[in-house]
Amino acid sequence: MTSLSSQERTVIQTLLELNYSVRAIARFIKLSPSIVSIEIHQVTPYKAEIAHALALKKRHPRGRHDTLTPAIAVFLNHHIGILKWSPETAAHVLGIAFKAIYNWIHHGLLKIKVSDLPDKGIRRKRQSDGRRRVFAHGRSIEKRPKAVQLRQEFGHFEVDTMQSGKVRGDVLVTITERLSRQHIMRHFSGRNSQAVTPAIIRFFNGIKNAKSITVDHGREFAKYDEIEEVLGIPMYFAHPYSPEERGSNEVLNRYVRRFIPKERKIETINQKELDQINHWVNARPMKVLNWQSPRKVFQQFAVFG
Repeated sequence: MTSLSSQERTVIQTLLELNYSVRAIARFIKLSPSIVSIEIHQVTPYKAEIAHALALKKRHPRGRHDTLTPAIAVFLNHHIGILKWSPETAAHVLGIAFKAIYNWIHHGLLKIKVSDLPDKGIRRKRQSDGRRRVFAHGRSIEKRPKAVQLRQEFGHFEVDTMQSGKVRGDVLVTITERLSRQHIMRHFSGRNSQAVTPAIIRFFNGIKNAKSITVDHGREFAKYDEIEEVLGIPMYFAHPYSPEERGSNEVLNRYVRRFIPKERKIETINQKELDQINHWVNARPMKVLNWQSPRKVFQQFAVFG
């Protein structure tokens, strides 16, 4: 039987947890389906660490396996290059040092460029988003319970809109739950309160344990009183030019921008592609969630109705 490295077994475990089929895993790591099938039936449920320990007992030591294997290269090219994972996330899943990934990138051993990586630590001058008119009504974020800031309670959401292209057109309404970091996008025509208000009401009618909504002072949220009346959920308004007060939403919007750059018009994104991006954003493990996915944490707490 083909000898597998510990990293390759970790790839198999990761893909199984992402519901890949045996044949899909085999194609991914360039092995036959029979080899993969035999491997995953060594341990039930399959755990890479246990499977590798059992394999080592069956053969003599053959040295360390810390080089870049074809299976690891495929995994990294896909998850960093396509799914936009950070090297740290990929390194954690594979059980390798994230510095090794950066070394492989810098030496041209992967189909990934430095420009493909997240711009952590980079701060750019905030550009105008075209919304010159804002309103100064509504409940200030200063009145929001301090407990919301601690992220220890489910049900506190941040909402914003994203627009692309040089000409105003369709927008994405983005909704982020603060505890789980679940990030949901919905496609709508028009960036105004007539379009955004029913979208917010429709979404939160399906979440029975939502407790608060935090937004900025954009005109699209001008009908906040209607939203509060229908949903019975208080809305809080961040201070002007203070995106850090809606930090989760801002960070995840930047992540979405890696799939949908500003120069691309929202109108060109079909529902299938948007659903795929929603899946990618919420299925990736996050360090802040103890390497669980936002979707998993969200589903643990959300009460749907």
